[in-house]
Amino acid sequence: MASIRNRNGRWHVQVRKSGIKSANRTFALKSDAQLWAREQERTMELEGYEKPNKELLNHTITVLLNRYELEIAFVKKSYPVERYYFELIRKQPFANINLKSLKTEHLQEWVNKRNKTHRSSSTVRIAGIINRLFNIAIQNWGYPIAFNPMKRVIKPSGTTRPIRRISPDTLAKLKSPSTKIGWLALFALETGMRRSEIANLKWSDISSAENLAYISDPKNGHARHIPLSSNSVRAIRQVSNNNEYVFGMSSNAIKLAWQRLKIRSDIKGVRFHDLRHEAISGMFEKGLTVAEVAMVSGHKTISQLFRYAHADIQKVREKLSQQE
Repeated sequence: MASIRNRNGRWHVQVRKSGIKSANRTFALKSDAQLWAREQERTMELEGYEKPNKELLNHTITVLLNRYELEIAFVKKSYPVERYYFELIRKQPFANINLKSLKTEHLQEWVNKRNKTHRSSSTVRIAGIINRLFNIAIQNWGYPIAFNPMKRVIKPSGTTRPIRRISPDTLAKLKSPSTKIGWLALFALETGMRRSEIANLKWSDISSAENLAYISDPKNGHARHIPLSSNSVRAIRQVSNNNEYVFGMSSNAIKLAWQRLKIRSDIKGVRFHDLRHEAISGMFEKGLTVAEVAMVSGHKTISQLFRYAHADIQKVREKLSQQE
């Protein structure tokens, strides 16, 4: 249906379909011609060819972002975090350039500048939001944009942060709790549950007969059961059951209480999320398979879990030495 020809160093595209007016356009790059041809073919197949509404190209990324926030983002679990990034995007100069004038160079300049002062992971995350905006605008909202400019931006690769293990001295302190937040921290260390999951855990989610906790509304949307060790059971028995929730603390309250516990116990350099890291690393050291750990941790990709599987290289060295 589409024919692409090189004419005098430029790529001419013609897309034809019986009963529909043909579409023609010329590009400097063959890749642009191919992208545009596929989009026109898709449009003709699904809806029939319609003259593109070029007035939409007077809109800006800010306009796209406002619509995305109202129609899509506000129902997502990540919305409270993404709102912060939305505001950052709106403050950038490129956010108010109309789409017909916006070029990959504008976005590349921003990425290069930001990468000098911020972590590459945050830059990549914001770039991902912009990339998603363009994809939705092209595929779902009928914007006649030839290609997604963010796809051509060279993004920082960054480095994967190593899993942070907790020292034996700190582990000893955490395994001898005397306060509510101390028991909660022990529970996190035993189960590998996220802070928000612990905050939302209800007594009705606990099966005492089977020693299981049911996570019905996790971060990634995949409900799961978590087996409770003897220390986990001991931890929840230390808290009052007068509240609907097991620990009766919000996610933010846990965060603040954890900071106070670290000061009192002289625990330095350990985030609450490191308790989850330690728990998952410990599961591998106990001999659980990747599938078994994923069942408990709730990770959706094996690549994420491999970071934990190789978290303690000294353990591997010791095992190899025993076989010599």
